Amino acid sequence: MASFFDAQQPQPSLCEIRRGIEREVVRTTPHGALSSQDHPAALGSALTHPFITTDFAEAQIELVTPALHDRNATFSSLATLHHFVADKLPANEFLWGASMPPALPADENIAIANYGSSNTGQLKRRYREGLANRYGKRMQLISGIHYNFSLPTAFWQALHRHTRSTKPLEAFISERYFHLIRNVMRHGWVVPYLFGASPAVDQSYVKNKKHFLKQWDNATYYLPWATSLRLSNMGYTSSEQSRFPVRFDSKEAYLSDLCHALTQPSECYTHLNAEQQLNSSVLQLENELYGSVRPKIVSDELRPLYAMCHHGVQYIELRSLDNNPYLPLGIDETQSHFLDVFLTYCALAPSPVLTDEERRIIVQRQELVATEGRRPGLTLPTVNGNIALTKLGKDLLDGMSIIADQFDLAMTTDIHQASINREYAKFEDSTLTPSAQILSDMAAGNLSFQALTQRQSLQHMRTHSQFSAEVAEIDKLHRLAAESLIKQADMETQLDIAFDDFVAQKNNLQCDCETQGAIA
Repeated sequence: MASFFDAQQPQPSLCEIRRGIEREVVRTTPHGALSSQDHPAALGSALTHPFITTDFAEAQIELVTPALHDRNATFSSLATLHHFVADKLPANEFLWGASMPPALPADENIAIANYGSSNTGQLKRRYREGLANRYGKRMQLISGIHYNFSLPTAFWQALHRHTRSTKPLEAFISERYFHLIRNVMRHGWVVPYLFGASPAVDQSYVKNKKHFLKQWDNATYYLPWATSLRLSNMGYTSSEQSRFPVRFDSKEAYLSDLCHALTQPSECYTHLNAEQQLNSSVLQLENELYGSVRPKIVSDELRPLYAMCHHGVQYIELRSLDNNPYLPLGIDETQSHFLDVFLTYCALAPSPVLTDEERRIIVQRQELVATEGRRPGLTLPTVNGNIALTKLGKDLLDGMSIIADQFDLAMTTDIHQASINREYAKFEDSTLTPSAQILSDMAAGNLSFQALTQRQSLQHMRTHSQFSAEVAEIDKLHRLAAESLIKQADMETQLDIAFDDFVAQKNNLQCDCETQGAIA
């Protein structure tokens, strides 16, 4: 890693990194309960709007920025989307600032997202019906942030030359993205430790559910050393998927395992009928694959499996970020500086193939950090035995410092090294972490999880409303909203195939991804 940079100083291609942010956030009532109102028509069609959609529930908005080189532009885009949404929400609604959901009603009163009567809209709805029947609606109401990241072609070309690879550049890039992903899996425990912000949940989330949480008050359950219950076994997980692990050894191994999960019937789901899910496979669609990181590609024509087979990996999606209830956007630029350094480090540090033993250790380590990460003296399992969390963290950040220096050199700044120093302090003092701050503020104010999050969320709504968005950007969002509604209406009048036949086509997956007759 150091020799690569020694040969390439400075590395101007680091300025050309693309990053995009997807934020899931729930609409709530003035009392902090899940909204029962439809997705506001003023926001456009959740089916066809490129930047404002819904996730699982009708009340669960997803805001998507474009992938941009300019970090300031990325965050300005995200802030503008929040401003636009805040302006269009029904009176007295606000955006819930935390990852774990607000007070939830009975399951039958949680409305699954509605995308209209087109075949594509009905397919999205049927898929979500499957999610509800497989995992329960409450789990699907957990929200988070996805950080989309791609290194520029010039960077990969330089690394291609440095490693003297004989592979075609496109194949080399895909190979190195899987290299990056394996390292995110190895070192990714650092993300919930540093940025986890879900140590507590509303009592409605665990109602009629077995759990190991402690009671904080009549409205809240928690764990005293937890960092991210969202990433724990109490959060967004699937025991059935864990029986069919997907390898990240190579593009070929990944696609083979993914296709197997998409075509292998699961005994857990065969009791559900055709109206309760898309199919009975372990995964209904590629997007159902859970995990902290995914390889990704943009394609409007081919389904993800085929697109990646034919064109390789274009970027990765880091999925392990909690919404930070202290931040108006759930994430800030300082955190983004750290993530860019971390992901670039993962692209360059040694990354051998994951053995079955290391996979098991990674799962165990993730659960320990999510549920006990701040416990004094905590040790984490590694392939070399148990090692203190603080030592692992400091050693990792020491290695990342080389990358941070390169970022700062390329951009004539010191903000990346400063981001390393800021996070290093959290290994010296865990009370600096968001998860510790949340429990501390709940205790100081004698507040429930619901009350603290509601207080922060209302403050953020004022920030969103007061944001000075560019008039041209707001006008663009108004135009996109109107155009998206027209596009959805057009799709609903152009049904050229019965829905059941449409679903059958989607389910007719050919595991030989080289097959040219791929269904989009």
